[in-house]
Amino acid sequence: MLDLLKVDSLEEAVSKLYNECKNNGLEIGTEEINVSDSFLRILALDVVANIDVPEFDRTVVDGYAVIAKDTAGASDTIPTILNVVGESFMGKPQDIEIKNGECVYVPTGAMLPKGATACIMIENTENITNDKVAIYDSVAEGKYVVKKGDDIKKGTVALNKGHIIKAADMGFLSSIAVNKIKVYKKLNITIISTGDELIDENDKLEFGKIRDVNTNLLVGLSNKYGLNIVNKYLLKDDEKLLEDTVRKAMTTSDIVVVSGGSSKGKKDASSEVLGRVSSSGVLTHGIAIKPGKPTITAYDKDTKTILVGLPGHPVASAILFKLVLIDLLYKLMNVDETDYSCIGVMTENIPASPGRMTIQLVNVDKDYNVTPIYGRSGLIHTLSVATGYIRLEINQEGINKGSKVNVYYL
Repeated sequence: MLDLLKVDSLEEAVSKLYNECKNNGLEIGTEEINVSDSFLRILALDVVANIDVPEFDRTVVDGYAVIAKDTAGASDTIPTILNVVGESFMGKPQDIEIKNGECVYVPTGAMLPKGATACIMIENTENITNDKVAIYDSVAEGKYVVKKGDDIKKGTVALNKGHIIKAADMGFLSSIAVNKIKVYKKLNITIISTGDELIDENDKLEFGKIRDVNTNLLVGLSNKYGLNIVNKYLLKDDEKLLEDTVRKAMTTSDIVVVSGGSSKGKKDASSEVLGRVSSSGVLTHGIAIKPGKPTITAYDKDTKTILVGLPGHPVASAILFKLVLIDLLYKLMNVDETDYSCIGVMTENIPASPGRMTIQLVNVDKDYNVTPIYGRSGLIHTLSVATGYIRLEINQEGINKGSKVNVYYL
């Protein structure tokens, strides 16, 4: 009989593992890297702006820098005539100071001359002579102008510890004169898949055997979330072989994931092995979640290794890899960011599973209509074609058609 009657909620499982890690000295190391190498790395320290952005008052349109009061009452029928006293050049300091009745030509992004309080778009002007221009629009003070420090001021926190660096952040860091940042080191992971029925992708397929899916699936997820893959193994259902392999992996890896053998069948030995090799013993064996109930967690303080046993079914394995392991790591690294891809509207009712969280794969169309994808957790194709998944919490009765939902990426 499956001995999974006493299970933890997802939050309890992650909390138990987190507390065991923190109480037994697990600290994720840090390193300083170039911003150019920082894509998807996680900040280990707040980043402070070294300069004001922008560093000077500048225009955001092609046109003329003016004193806003000079344009009062200007219109298509009654223009204001201003004297052109110079031109601002891109990338060069501006030493002209305008007075009432004067203006300076400025291209987009150029420094604003002293005395100017606004800009007029060139479309709303007309050259009368080389040194006179007609203004056909009135503008308020500050119109089409970005002031020094409007984007960010020198000395303020630009990005917080725990932030995941995106491409836009890399450009932003360059704009504030930051070329090196401190990030958390990539953790080493070993992936072990088990099962007498499994064969390698390069082996000849025999009747009754199936291709190993989970290894490459977990390799892809490990790469996505910035883990360094040290080794991967495909093992038969042999308890001693599994234990020897896990112990070896613990000497080189921060994380060891075992996929398969997590339930209570005759050959499902993951719980026994992870309990023996860890100082904590098994912390969780069974989570109130569908799919993914027979998930195992443990921690070894001597080698500082996080140990996770995942279900053999691919969909469950992928989802629990994210919801247990990656969410644990994010908690350890102070990552506090919404990880849903979008908010959409359900196209049909979704029932909940009483007493446990339900994970439902879904597709999202261009209009953000969310449609469930049904299929058993062993069907990898459902995962491949899904946009992501939605979560129904333990006490949630279900989701009604027309309700707004968060759709999470895997």
